[in-house]
Amino acid sequence: MTEKQFNEVIKWQKETFPKATSLSKATHLLEEVKELRNDLLADYPSKRHEFADCFMLLFGSAAADGMSYQDICNAIDEKMQINRQRQWGTPDEHGVVHHIK
Repeated sequence: MTEKQFNEVIKWQKETFPKATSLSKATHLLEEVKELRNDLLADYPSKRHEFADCFMLLFGSAAADGMSYQDICNAIDEKMQINRQRQWGTPDEHGVVHHIK
């Protein structure tokens, strides 16, 4: 997502959902992730729009919590540095891999 797209999404969300909070957007995100999972399981072409819903809600939640586009990019860079230094286990029965503590 470009900074321009980010700003357009955030502006639209603020105008359309003026009472939404970071928490309400994160709660809505949980619902959208379930829809995405269902679309992935069924391999529906609409899954691309579910991905988009999830990204927009996640970015919107971060923005509502005070993060700018650059703040999010910086946090991703910082977290990637952490992840690269971690040891990772093997996939579980669902294919999920966790870091070793």
